[in-house]
Amino acid sequence: MKNKNYIEKNNWWNNVDKFILIPTFILLLVGIISISSITHHFSSRFYFSSELLLKKHLIFCITGIIIVLTLSQLSLKNLIFVSFFLFFVGITLTLCTIFFFPETKGASRWIKLFSFSFQPSELLKPSFIIISSVLLGRYKLKNDYSIYLNIFLLIVISSLLIIQPDFGMFILVFVAWLIQMVTSRLKLKIILPILFSFLLVSSLCFFTLEHVKFRILNFFFSDIGDNYQITKSLNSFENGGFFGKGLGEGSIAKNLPDVHSDFIFALIGEEFGSFSAIIILTMYLIMYARAHLISQRSNNFFIISSLTGLSNILMFQVIINVSSALNIIPTKGMTLPFISYGGSSFISSSIIIGFMLLLAKESKNA
Repeated sequence: MKNKNYIEKNNWWNNVDKFILIPTFILLLVGIISISSITHHFSSRFYFSSELLLKKHLIFCITGIIIVLTLSQLSLKNLIFVSFFLFFVGITLTLCTIFFFPETKGASRWIKLFSFSFQPSELLKPSFIIISSVLLGRYKLKNDYSIYLNIFLLIVISSLLIIQPDFGMFILVFVAWLIQMVTSRLKLKIILPILFSFLLVSSLCFFTLEHVKFRILNFFFSDIGDNYQITKSLNSFENGGFFGKGLGEGSIAKNLPDVHSDFIFALIGEEFGSFSAIIILTMYLIMYARAHLISQRSNNFFIISSLTGLSNILMFQVIINVSSALNIIPTKGMTLPFISYGGSSFISSSIIIGFMLLLAKESKNA
């Protein structure tokens, strides 16, 4: 009987949370189908062969699956160790992008080797959430300097992201982190100065970063700048209707320069229709709701803070991408997790899901 209980407790499939894992694989499959639809259209635009985009995306998918399966089997102790390692690697490599690698589209975010490029700041999203949870737990227990170290690390990350610049990533990380602070019930005398500083820095970015200023003004005043991408995106949803034109039949979305990454939701809207787009959003909502349901049942502050923080940062990225495609917010170059083409984002999202599955397993076994 003991051996049977031991086997069940250590069986990965029995312990893994299906409400997080299965939607992830469904989204991954949607991404493969969407990228395959784009592939032949891109062959006339770029120097590489029509199959290369799909082949690279499949490599990202395989890598992502390995990351999810590996991380989901770690212990909480190893989770913290891996997070600190990824954080310092991310900081170091992000510094390298600023000082040693050339700009691409006016930003220093990527390390380029051969035909691959990597955005190391993506490693900071999941790792910082975990480190912040560790420091918050220590502060609530000991009421020591931990909160100031937490704020210092946020300042370091924010400074690097603004210098690159990557204003969207800065907003994403800060909002997820701030919600961690608020839900931890920190005193207002700590939260209010942080919020005021954020508003001040955001205002300075508006006046000093031309692309930030342009996108915000362009959103509110349509006569400023070119609205080609957002117009095509909205036309794609209109052309797709409720059930879509069919796989490979999208004609409007494929004219978008960033349809494979930032505007892939427009392609989904045109080829698969609004009905399928709603189903895809439901997959994200299932993962998000499941993470929060598990955290509500847990008595472990670290699990609660980490799980909600990771699900928040993943969901906020979805909201930013979809809202940009629908012209609800100013456009921002941010991918749709597990669907858009992009190795850095795919790896980051895989780490987030791997961590979430690990935390869900630990909550169940606690």
